[in-house]
Amino acid sequence: MKRLGVLLTPLTVLLAAAGPSLAADGSPDGMGFRTFAVLVGVIVGLFALAWAAKKYGPYARVRKTIGLNILGQVPVGPRAHLTMVRVGKSILLLGVTQNTVSLIKDLEQGDFEKVISEVDA
Repeated sequence: MKRLGVLLTPLTVLLAAAGPSLAADGSPDGMGFRTFAVLVGVIVGLFALAWAAKKYGPYARVRKTIGLNILGQVPVGPRAHLTMVRVGKSILLLGVTQNTVSLIKDLEQGDFEKVISEVDA
């Protein structure tokens, strides 16, 4: 929500600055500035709605309720990648191609940390 406030603050400043310039002389320059400010406001509003839909939309709620998190992805080809997914207390390493999803390794939380510490050492 802080990001939304950061995005809307410049918009309110632009609109506040456009109001007095229109009231003072009503010149075409003031109309152009106000049009530009409204256009920027609409674009910022669309981005804010898209962000909110992604963060709080139905897919985000479903993912949170079933305990599914994508930890990371690494591409291994033009249409294939490895994906680490946390499901509950298990971490799954999946091979994902255009047509299939294959389980490569199923790790428990402790096993995953043990493997990572061995690789780092």
